[in-house]
Amino acid sequence: MKTRLLLGMLLAIATTAFGLRPVRTDLLCHRTANQEVPENTLESLEQAALEGCDVIEIDLRQTLDGEIILNHDGFLERLTDGIGQPETTYYEDLRLLDAGSWMGDRFRGLSIARFDDALRLARRENVRLILDIKTKGIGAKVLEIVTREGMLERVQFNGEWQDVKQLDPAATDAGNNTVWVQPGVTAERIDSIHAQGKAVIANFSANSHEMDLAGMKAAVDAGVDGINVDFPRLGADAVGRPVERKLAELKLRANAGSAASRSATILALSRYSGYSLKSDFLRWLMEPVAQVSRAAALALVTAHPRASDSDFQAALRSPQSGVRANAAWALGILRAPASEVVPMLEDKDPNVLQEVLLAISRMPGEVGIDALLPLLAHPHSSVRGEAALALARHQPSVAAKVIPERLHIEEEIAAKHSKDYAQRGKPTLAQPEIDEIVGYFRCQMKMMQALTMLHGPEINRELEDQAFLPQAEFSQMNGVVSGFQLWDRVSADPQLAVQQLASSSSQIADRAEWLLVQAGPSVLTAVRSALDSANPDLRARAIQIVAWQGDIASLPRLQVLQPLSAADASLIAWAIEKIRVQHPEPEVVAGMLSLGGGRRRE
Repeated sequence: MKTRLLLGMLLAIATTAFGLRPVRTDLLCHRTANQEVPENTLESLEQAALEGCDVIEIDLRQTLDGEIILNHDGFLERLTDGIGQPETTYYEDLRLLDAGSWMGDRFRGLSIARFDDALRLARRENVRLILDIKTKGIGAKVLEIVTREGMLERVQFNGEWQDVKQLDPAATDAGNNTVWVQPGVTAERIDSIHAQGKAVIANFSANSHEMDLAGMKAAVDAGVDGINVDFPRLGADAVGRPVERKLAELKLRANAGSAASRSATILALSRYSGYSLKSDFLRWLMEPVAQVSRAAALALVTAHPRASDSDFQAALRSPQSGVRANAAWALGILRAPASEVVPMLEDKDPNVLQEVLLAISRMPGEVGIDALLPLLAHPHSSVRGEAALALARHQPSVAAKVIPERLHIEEEIAAKHSKDYAQRGKPTLAQPEIDEIVGYFRCQMKMMQALTMLHGPEINRELEDQAFLPQAEFSQMNGVVSGFQLWDRVSADPQLAVQQLASSSSQIADRAEWLLVQAGPSVLTAVRSALDSANPDLRARAIQIVAWQGDIASLPRLQVLQPLSAADASLIAWAIEKIRVQHPEPEVVAGMLSLGGGRRRE
C-alpha cells in the first residue's frame, strides 16, 4: 500500500496521472475499440492494444452466479442474440450467446468476456485499464480479482466504485490528479493546469468530436498529456504513432528472415481487424516455404474479415505441393463446397491428398463413391485414414460396411509388425520403421473417428467388438475410443458390457465397468441383474456400478444381499452409503430400503 501511495505522489510531482508521461502523449480508449470490433470483447480489447492504446476503459457487471464480466449497459438484446440482463443471468448461459454477429458476420461467435481474462490480456499487451463498475456492491470481488492477477498498479476505477475506495484508500479513479477537457482546449489553458501539478486529457468520445482528427492533432500540439477516443486508429495517428506505419514495418519483417520469424510476423498481422491485408496473406500463401505458406493460410481463415472461397483458386493450382495442401486445408476450415477440391483427389502427392480428404470431411455437398472408395486402399496410411473420414461424411451407408473391414486389415497388418519386432528382440528401430508404425497408428485413429460419425446396429456391434478385444490392439486406443462412444449410444445393447465385467483381462473389465458407470440410467436394468451373479468379480463390479450411478432402485436388493455374503458385505455397505449420499432426501431412501424386507437371494 505504501508503495502505491509513494508512486501516486511521484506521479503528481511529475505532473502526470495514471502513468501519463509529458514527453509522450498517451492514447486512451473508451469502451475498447468499440467502433471496429464488438465492444467489451477480448478481441476488441486486443484491437485497442494493437492500435497503440496505452489506457483502455472496460465496463464491469456481475452475473447471477457472481462472475464478473465485461458489459456496459446491461441489455443483452443490444449486443447479443440473448435477452434480459447479465445480473439476472447465469454466466454459463451468457457463454452460449453470440456477442459479435450484431456487428457483422465477420465477428460471428465472439463471446462476452470474463474480467479475469481481460486482466490477463491487458497484462500480456502491457496496457492499463480503467474499470467502470456498473453493478453496485461488487467492489470487493473486483478488487480481489485485480489483486490476484497482479494488476493493482495498472488499473483505475470509475462508476460504482465507492466500496473499492473504502477497502483500498490508495485506489484512484480516472480523474485522479487529472483534468479532462473538451476539444479546442488552448495551450494557455493546458499550461495553467500543468502549473497546478495536474495532467490534461482531451476527450474525443461521446461529444460529436469522435472522428475529429484535426481536433485531436491540435490538442496534441497544444500539449495535452493524453487524448481519449472511440476510434483508436485516428487517435494513434494524432499522437504520432500511426497504425499504418506499424503494419508497414511488420510487412517488411514478414518478407524476409527465417521461416519461423516470418511466420510469427504473419500471424501477428492476422490479429489486426479491419485492415486491407488479404492481398499480402494471399501472396505469402504462395510461398514455397511450407511454414510461411501455412501461417498465411491460417491468417486468411482467422483474420477479420476472412478470405472467401474464391481467394484460394490460384493456390489450388500451385506447382508447390505445400501450397496446394494449405489451400485445401483452408477451404475445409471455411466449409466451402466440397466441389471446390474434388478435382484434387487426383493429386499424386500423398500429403496433399491427406489435406484434401480432411477438408472434404468438413465440407457440405456430395462426393461420389467412385472418387473416395479407391483411396481407402491407398499405399500411404495417412491417406487411408483421411479417406475413411471423407467416406463417413459423404457416403455413410457405404462407409458403415467398408470402414470396419478396412480397420480390421489395418489392425492385422499392425499386429504382424508388432510381432515381427518382438521376435527380433525389440532392437532400436530405424526411423523408417518408426514412421511406418506411427503411420498405422494414425490411420487407425482416423478410422475410429470415422466410425464415431456413423450410426446403426452394425456400427454399434463394431464399437463393442473394438471396446472388448480379447488381446491388446496395436494402437492401445481403439478400445478406449470405442468405450467412450458407447457411453452415449442409447441404442447399444448393454448386455455385452455386463458380460465383460467378468473378463479375465482386468483392462477389459475396467473398461466395461466405467462404460456402464458413464452410460447412465439406461443400462441399470441389465446391471441390476448382475447383482445376483454367481461370478464374484462380475457381482462386485455390478455393485460398484450401481453405487457410482447412485441407483436408488438397487437399494432393496443390496440390503438383502449384505448379510448373505461376507465377502461382499463391506463393499455393499460402501455402495449403500454412496447411493444415500447422492439422494439427500432421507424419506426417499428409507422408502426404498423398506422394500427390501423379506426378500432372499435366489
